[in-house]
Amino acid sequence: MTDAIIISIFVIVLYNRLSMEQIYLRHFLFGLLFPSLFLTSCKDEEYPIPNVPVNVSLNLDLPSYTPLNSPGGSVYVEGGSRGIVVYRNFDEFIALDRHSTYDSEKECAIVQVNADNPFELIDTCSGSAYSIISGVVLVGPAQYGLRRYNAYWDGAYTVTIYN
Repeated sequence: MTDAIIISIFVIVLYNRLSMEQIYLRHFLFGLLFPSLFLTSCKDEEYPIPNVPVNVSLNLDLPSYTPLNSPGGSVYVEGGSRGIVVYRNFDEFIALDRHSTYDSEKECAIVQVNADNPFELIDTCSGSAYSIISGVVLVGPAQYGLRRYNAYWDGAYTVTIYN
């Protein structure tokens, strides 16, 4: 970032010393300034959860998926990084990876549905809380939301979870 500031100051000083006949040079210098700001911007840390292939089909007629037959129901299924929680929100199914984004290398970094509030997922290892509807962080220390997978419901008895 300091490189961008130094380049910016250099360009401003040069810009103020140029005469009106050198208008093309001014445009050239500004053309150098803006790309340098974008190229030297801070990079975000990488998302802490690995991206693993997911392709799971759930048959809603099976007894293990009975909670998904009504809105507000949720189940845990295998897949993803450390399992997937599937939640039914009226006509939509939401599938979130259970792998917590805070201290993700720890074995205990797995979220579960909060017994006191079924709209929250809790990481008992760090105390982080996530929304079961969107996966966003509700209470830290986690900084990243949970990984969300695509969920397709055929309108009858099958939900397919994939990425």
